[in-house]
Amino acid sequence: MMNRPVAVFCWILLFGALVAAPVAHAQALKGAKPAKTVSALDRCLATPEGQSTYGMIECIGKEVGVQDARLNRAYEAALMRLERPRQKAALQKAQRAWIAFRDADCAAYVDEDWGSLARVEANQCVLDHTRQRAEELERFRAGY
Repeated sequence: MMNRPVAVFCWILLFGALVAAPVAHAQALKGAKPAKTVSALDRCLATPEGQSTYGMIECIGKEVGVQDARLNRAYEAALMRLERPRQKAALQKAQRAWIAFRDADCAAYVDEDWGSLARVEANQCVLDHTRQRAEELERFRAGY
């Protein structure tokens, strides 16, 4: 049997640990970054097939398809938010110019002297531009 002062001391230590643990856990979570969700592209690239140049291009191509569909939905929604024909014509003109820019910009990543990874970079360029444009169109006059 413990003597009274030792028992009190043990209870104080136990109580302190029970109180301090949640505080320490909360402090640790403050600095912790939220878990990153893994995209379909990341999962595809992590497969053995996604490790080759061809596989990378295939994986990126699938994500371009997803983002292109998103861009098309955003573009149609943006057109619907416009009331006047001249406003719609201006957006259509801008979209055509954006497509020409994206295609020219990404074509600059490919040259026969640069090897097969240049094609991966060019496809990634198309994906990046498409994703960014979809985001822009989703915000385009969305508050009106």
